[in-house]
Amino acid sequence: MHELEFLPEDYLRARFQRRIGFIRSWLLLAIGLAMVLWSLQAWVRDARADLAAVRGAGSAVDADVKKVRSLRAEARFHNQRLDLLRSLRSGIAVTDVIAEVVHLLPSSVALDNFDLDHVMGAEPERARLRLCGWAPDAMVVTQALGQLDASPRFERAILVRSKLLSGDAGGRRSFVIEAEVLPRCPAEER
Repeated sequence: MHELEFLPEDYLRARFQRRIGFIRSWLLLAIGLAMVLWSLQAWVRDARADLAAVRGAGSAVDADVKKVRSLRAEARFHNQRLDLLRSLRSGIAVTDVIAEVVHLLPSSVALDNFDLDHVMGAEPERARLRLCGWAPDAMVVTQALGQLDASPRFERAILVRSKLLSGDAGGRRSFVIEAEVLPRCPAEER
């Protein structure tokens, strides 16, 4: 250090000022970094508080979320049951077919049996009708068969059996007629 004493005073002052400037710039850098870290810490603290608030709000609606999920599952189950019922239901109403048959058959015909079967595996909009009854003579049975076959609601009406009633002197006949029932056209509906 003895050598420094012989250096000019301006040089020593400049050297001292540079060191102080260097120290000041490092202090300013440290203060700036501390301010950045402090603001970052405040931001993280606020973010954690917001996250805790959101998590708390989520737990408040958990019961409602569970209720909505159970209601959706219940609605889905209900819709599946309705679809199953719709697939099982035929488009042919028995009361409509009975009214149509009563309207078409002659008044002298009496029915003993009326069967309407929806055949599984067949078209869902078709059914098989089987009429068993009696008529005063063969002409009335033929007339009933013709009227059923001419109706747009029935298709392929056939006489399965027609026989004279035993012990009847008046010529009455028992008969069995089968036909396919078609669904009612939208234009025919009332």
